Amino acid sequence: MPHKGKLLVITGAGLSAESGISTFRGANGLWEDHKIEAICHARSWRSNFDTVHRFYNARRTQLATAKPNAGHEALVEWEARYESILFTQNVDNLLEVAGARKPVHLHGFLPDMRCTACDNVWTIGARAWDQTKECCPACGSRKDVKPFIVFFGEEAPLYRALIEALAIMTDDDVLLIIGTSGVVLPILDIAEKTPGLSILNNLHSEPAIPEDLFDHVFIEPVTSAVDKMDRVLRETLLPRKGAA
Repeated sequence: MPHKGKLLVITGAGLSAESGISTFRGANGLWEDHKIEAICHARSWRSNFDTVHRFYNARRTQLATAKPNAGHEALVEWEARYESILFTQNVDNLLEVAGARKPVHLHGFLPDMRCTACDNVWTIGARAWDQTKECCPACGSRKDVKPFIVFFGEEAPLYRALIEALAIMTDDDVLLIIGTSGVVLPILDIAEKTPGLSILNNLHSEPAIPEDLFDHVFIEPVTSAVDKMDRVLRETLLPRKGAA
């Protein structure tokens, strides 16, 4: 019987892959053609300033034409139906475009820029940043402006929110993992410590994620798995008061 409980969701790049947003790892992932050290590392981004901005400009301008898929839309529906919190490793804005209220972007947000000199963060949307002319609107620095992305070697401050949310999960709550390799976030540890029901949806089996730790596993595109996941959630969780 469905019971009162919360839904905690963690998504990765696999969620947006069917919307045309390239994944970073896996077959044809962006890291196959680019060195992490050159474009996404705290120690080296300044010395590769133009390359970094060209790379993220290409990713950002993709957002102008990318559309949310059925996975994004289902997450918005579940966010409205259940007491829930949505964490994403994705830096795209497709959850927001689909109507998500408060997704927590653990690794940054591509439509935003950040000045490391004054810590100003501002939105430029789905356009390219002209690193040869544009400056921080707060302090005027140009050389200190970077995409609002958590680079390797940088602290990810919103991990604290994820750790705290996981720590208070109970037997009544549900963990839902969608589209992640389990390499950056320790999905194995998270699944092992989850007290309630757990669901995994990945396009492919991932070596870093033992599937036997999960109660329900759907190895298929998120767009074909949403109805199955919806059925599990309806059988497990009561909707929040006033939700359909």
